Amino acid sequence: MVQAQLQIALVICIPLITLCSAWDVKVVMTLTFVQFALFFLTFWWELARWLDSWLLDVLYNSDTHSSWNLAGIQNTQDDVIINLVMRLMFLVLPTFWLGAMTWAGVRVGVALNGALAG
Repeated sequence: MVQAQLQIALVICIPLITLCSAWDVKVVMTLTFVQFALFFLTFWWELARWLDSWLLDVLYNSDTHSSWNLAGIQNTQDDVIINLVMRLMFLVLPTFWLGAMTWAGVRVGVALNGALAG
């Protein structure tokens, strides 16, 4: 839902941003890379979801969560580590991806601007 709203906002803003930038190649390339990064976020969130379910399956189907450990007291450190990893996978990794693609778009835009300026 959040990704769809971000995509809609970007699509609505693209004409306004390109018009305000006077059709600068750098801005157009940056917007292209940002749009690609937004569409590709689905992969990162599905990867995080798969890793979340896999880690939970490995953790809770192990011997530490047997009938002798009903409260799960022996597994509190593992739970904290998995929560930290999942927060990183769902928040930091997509943020890093968007930042890296935006930076790449800016650099490609600068290079194309320089090539067109001669």
